[in-house]
Amino acid sequence: MFMMVWTECHEGEGGKAAYEDHWLPYDTYQEAVNNYDKLVDMEEVYSASICQVIESTDYEGVRPEDGEV
Repeated sequence: MFMMVWTECHEGEGGKAAYEDHWLPYDTYQEAVNNYDKLVDMEEVYSASICQVIESTDYEGVRPEDGEV
């Protein structure tokens, strides 16, 4: 399980920067990379990352003691 997380920067009230966080889960690293490559080309994307889920209440993760990280 991989998560693609990113922050978008938009013009907010009074012209100040307004930041908005997003995330999407992916079953494979390749799926995440394909979408990440499209995402980082978007002008409003301030930062982006692909992360592996280690432990979560919402998604199945891997734990370091499982030897899968």
